[in-house]
Amino acid sequence: MPAPSGSEIGSLAKSAMQSASLRGENAPDLATALGDTCGQAFMLFVNMAMVSPGIPAAAPPPPGSGSTVGPGMLLPPPAGGPGSSQIEPIAKGLLASNKINGEQRDALAKAIAQTVEQALILFTTQVKVAPGMAIAGFTTSAPGNLMGAAPAKPMLQPIALSFLQAGGIRGENAPDLAGAMAETLSNALTQMMTRLKVSPGIPSSPGATAGPGRLL
Repeated sequence: MPAPSGSEIGSLAKSAMQSASLRGENAPDLATALGDTCGQAFMLFVNMAMVSPGIPAAAPPPPGSGSTVGPGMLLPPPAGGPGSSQIEPIAKGLLASNKINGEQRDALAKAIAQTVEQALILFTTQVKVAPGMAIAGFTTSAPGNLMGAAPAKPMLQPIALSFLQAGGIRGENAPDLAGAMAETLSNALTQMMTRLKVSPGIPSSPGATAGPGRLL
């Protein structure tokens, strides 16, 4: 499975919350809900993700064979992945199923969804399709790799904190929660990047890919 599972991300979230000194009785349940939310959002991303046409290629005719010679771009959400409006009901349901039902539950679900969406947008901005995909008969004929780096915790933490604060979650633990969310997302996205491949079958002209691609 190219996307880390909810249980895998939940383990990352539990470690992140412990390192952030978030050890209340609800911390394990929150980590599970965060992990499962990210797991479902990442599955949606893999299913929706698109590689933009126009990757530089060298495939002269005949026979239209060669390889891509430049990086490719991933389409950002909401066109190339789930937006926060799709992720929020998932987060809300998982928080409830994990018995997190306080008055700030809906605000927390919204903040999680917004942070995940922004993390995926940054992922599609920073991660590229690596050059070197084989082309045969004007079609990519082998899986492609990704290159770059998933967004790091220091980039994601202020984003998460701003969404938490906008939802009225401003307690003394809010920065620690933002840090745990950011660390979880960064580690999970890094795992996902190492697993994803670009599916073969992208149409190509002699000088560039001529159609969108998908991830697998």
